[in-house]
Amino acid sequence: MDFALANTLVAALSVAITAEDAAGKWVQLTPAGKFLARNGGPYDTGDQASMKKIIETTRQFAGSTDLVVDYDHQAITAPSVGGRAPAAGWIKELEARPEGIFGRVEWTEAAASAIKAGEYRYISPVFLHEKTTGRVLLIRMAGLTNTPALDMMQVAASALVPNNHTTGDNMDKILSALGLAKGTNEDGVVAAINSYLTSSTAIAKAAGLTETAKPDEILSAVNSLVTDRAKFAKAAGLAETAKADEIVTAVNSAVAGARPDPTKFVPIEQVTALQNDVKELRKSLTEDKAEEAVNSAIKEGKLAPALKEWGLDLYKTDAKKFETFTGSAPVLTAPQLRTPKKGEAGEELSEAQLAVCSQLGIKPEDMKKNLAERAKA
Repeated sequence: MDFALANTLVAALSVAITAEDAAGKWVQLTPAGKFLARNGGPYDTGDQASMKKIIETTRQFAGSTDLVVDYDHQAITAPSVGGRAPAAGWIKELEARPEGIFGRVEWTEAAASAIKAGEYRYISPVFLHEKTTGRVLLIRMAGLTNTPALDMMQVAASALVPNNHTTGDNMDKILSALGLAKGTNEDGVVAAINSYLTSSTAIAKAAGLTETAKPDEILSAVNSLVTDRAKFAKAAGLAETAKADEIVTAVNSAVAGARPDPTKFVPIEQVTALQNDVKELRKSLTEDKAEEAVNSAIKEGKLAPALKEWGLDLYKTDAKKFETFTGSAPVLTAPQLRTPKKGEAGEELSEAQLAVCSQLGIKPEDMKKNLAERAKA
């Protein structure tokens, strides 16, 4: 892209504005497609997509600032002679429409009054274009004017962007800001500006922002990334200025070194499986002990055969309580130890059964019912 820096012109295109426009409505800045201006041309804003690209480039160039609308392009000419350049308004938004590029202007009170009084009638945009094709690249500002004269436009254009004949401190400052050496010609300045615009877009995308992000947004995001990288570097035992690949290498090494020693640590899945095995083993041992203790109590006449299941449940629940019961229970007689036959429930409880009821707090009728159910089963 070849910016025509030496021939960048304030377009002598005269767009009429009315008293209604003083209320802050949208004002047309350029037509769509090719057009001529009093001081040259043809210029070309292209189709709808091209005009959107012009607006996007304009926003990147302007950054966080609004585009100024001054009086008679004083923002360009006045600073060079020590004059003032008050704003007539500010372009808050740009929009591409079928008929051209429009700007929503918020006029100052003084400018709005001047427009309503008919003191000013035209708005004249300032834009950068390619030298050979006239293709418009971006809108720089606009002027509220009545005389878009050719000679005034040429002076304003040369003051806007220095050409390759510009000398002195101002040009040196521009070259320094772009990181260029003194004496760099127009092509070098153009290349630096293009590189800046391209790099700005790339940096915005890399920082997770949109391509149209403003410089202050990009700066904030990049600062945040730099701060985070410094924290990672410090955590990895490196200097805060360590490169990204050095940080990645250090982190990978730390992760590899953090792997557990298989001689000291066991995977959680194996621990869980082992715990389940132990639980099942304890359950099996408890059942075996319960069976042994209950059978022994029946054999010694301390527990009626009919109460075997009850004895097993008591032992599994509280082995000490079972041992206390059998230790204090009287030895049962042969008739008491006899297991009732199927269908034989017995009308009265034996002394041993009554003793069990007394010690365990069981009602005799509940014991009878229990024995009857067992006999039926």
